[in-house]
Amino acid sequence: MKKTIILITIFIIFLISCKANTTAPENEYLTTANNYKSSFPILGKTYLWVITTTDQISLKFGADTAPTETGEIIYDAATGITNTMLSTDKNNTNTYAFQTGTLTGSLEVLDATRIKVYFTQNVTPYAKIMEAVCEKMN
Repeated sequence: MKKTIILITIFIIFLISCKANTTAPENEYLTTANNYKSSFPILGKTYLWVITTTDQISLKFGADTAPTETGEIIYDAATGITNTMLSTDKNNTNTYAFQTGTLTGSLEVLDATRIKVYFTQNVTPYAKIMEAVCEKMN
């Protein structure tokens, strides 16, 4: 009987400790209106863009000069897409993991002008970007 109670207690503790607590981005560089473009083309001649506003973060693809509408919104407070991001850095707010229906990845704020992006597209065409450093556009 004692073993059963101990086993159930351990199982409950395990379930409680594994619960993910999603959070809104807190880093000031992710909550202000900025456009970040990858340092180099990631697919042929196509660049990765990270577009941030006060309440939205999206990943888009486009030419060297401007992004297109092709991409994915990974956080949008206005439309209720708020349970997709999780702060993964316990000491500060520089690293966020995200998961939408089609993308899984992370954003890491390196400094005031650079964001590192990792992501995997979970639907066809499957794509995996292991490390793209996006720099702030003026």
